[in-house]
Amino acid sequence: MSTAKTTETIQDADQELRLARTPAGRWRLAARPRLLDRPGELADLAAFLAANNANILRFFYNRSENPRLVRIEVDCASATECGALADQLQRMDRLPTDDKEPEGDPNLPEVRTIMDQAGLLGIKATLEDRPGSLADLAEVLRNHDANVIHMAYDGDAAPGLVEIALAAGSPEQISLLLAELNRSGLHFHVQWQGADGGPMDRVIGLSAIEQFLFRLRTILPPDKLDRLKALMESSDEMGRALLDFRRESGENPEAMAVSEVFSNILHLAAASIGKTGPRFSMRLTGPLRLSREVVLYMLACPTGANGYLLRTRDEDVLVDTGYGLYYPDARDWLAAHGFDPARIRRVYVTHPDADHAGWAAPLQEEFGARVFMHPDAEEVFRHGNRAHNTGTRLQALNVSFTRLITKLTDLRAPARITHFTPLVGAPAEFGGFPTMGGFRVGDLDFLVLESMGGHVAGQVFFLVPKQALLFCGDYLIDVASLSERDKQTLSIPKYLMTSTNSDSRVFSREMALLRRMMLDLRRDMGTDGASARIFSGHGGLYTVDEAGWTDQTEEEGA
Repeated sequence: MSTAKTTETIQDADQELRLARTPAGRWRLAARPRLLDRPGELADLAAFLAANNANILRFFYNRSENPRLVRIEVDCASATECGALADQLQRMDRLPTDDKEPEGDPNLPEVRTIMDQAGLLGIKATLEDRPGSLADLAEVLRNHDANVIHMAYDGDAAPGLVEIALAAGSPEQISLLLAELNRSGLHFHVQWQGADGGPMDRVIGLSAIEQFLFRLRTILPPDKLDRLKALMESSDEMGRALLDFRRESGENPEAMAVSEVFSNILHLAAASIGKTGPRFSMRLTGPLRLSREVVLYMLACPTGANGYLLRTRDEDVLVDTGYGLYYPDARDWLAAHGFDPARIRRVYVTHPDADHAGWAAPLQEEFGARVFMHPDAEEVFRHGNRAHNTGTRLQALNVSFTRLITKLTDLRAPARITHFTPLVGAPAEFGGFPTMGGFRVGDLDFLVLESMGGHVAGQVFFLVPKQALLFCGDYLIDVASLSERDKQTLSIPKYLMTSTNSDSRVFSREMALLRRMMLDLRRDMGTDGASARIFSGHGGLYTVDEAGWTDQTEEEGA
């Protein structure tokens, strides 16, 4: 296994071949052969190279990067032998002849999803310094139906040392394989073994989907994990979105925090799937009398946003909702506890994120409820991007983010979205926010205030100025009211207040304006202002007095 450096190089760009001469007079060939994703492929390639007197100098395969290609560098006695080897690989259709990635070849089988952690194994082994040693090891792996998902060998950097990650059908197969490797006299040590339950982030070669599914094993029951696995495998869009997100995160210097948020969101969505059906529960807070004619109930599902049910003599009105995947359970729970879902005639949504808009479409489809949202919400749904037209530098990243969370939580766009009707005589702005319109529930008159775009496209706030009642979505959340579990699940500072905002500076300015607005309304109400309340999308209900805001803190915040 030579460590000589090359002095001459001949390259075929079309076939991605490099032929180089060493100072010792031998020749090196570097190539990227095409593989099938099946057990034994790497063994066949290694055996082919050994049979053609090619000494393997470098061998790298990572299924998560590209399951169809392996990068090799071999040593031959002459340029003629190297050329003949390349010609034979070409005749075997093992070398791409153009720039197209082999993944797109319809004749190649789909990459199989690995789901059995117990069948994973990672080893480091020291090979004999002779041609064919790597092929012999690969043959042993093939005999035990072990599918190599990662193999790295560099004869220059670490002569004889090979690192392998593989997947077998069962822990019993892994045990038999290890026993044969011991009998063969191979010097190796086990880096990790799936049966021991080691962390999956150490496993090289797993696809993005597999890593995601393995991480969810601790929080999802088997039937829900199977459902999610089927969704991930059957949806090309899901697979592309996940890969696109990882790619965008890696290429975007601002995306580190967003990538962490993405993991939290997926964890949250997966936990939500685990709380449906028999495991579903609803937390009901209320009744809270807002006025002579309107009573409020807060609806909180296991995960996601708060929904606010406003009850009047004639109808129920819902402000924000939970995840769409909870809708069937929530509908049945409400009916079983004396709330008729058919009485929900109107749904007002602060913004089109999945945890706030999930019930809008099914309520419209099943009961004919009217759905009111900002006009930009339609564009968010149409383009599948929660940051559509916001100008954020992470706008492309949010495409994949939105599509994934939409699929995972069953968010559908309502067939008909009603825009807010301008109010005659209403102020052009209120509290520093443009006034889009208004509506009435019982004897409460609401203003619809338009966000400046700090959090997400299509954001509005619903304000009752006379009673100082504010429904604000993901703004003004009382973090102290969240349980430790909620804080961990939601990752509030990253998930809601920083990383997923379209513009964090604008978001902070909006937060200050909302606090100032509510302080002013509270002061104008005098003694009645003690009931001035904030209804945010997450956490508990609280009054302006309980928030402890002061003029001094607002000035310092601004």
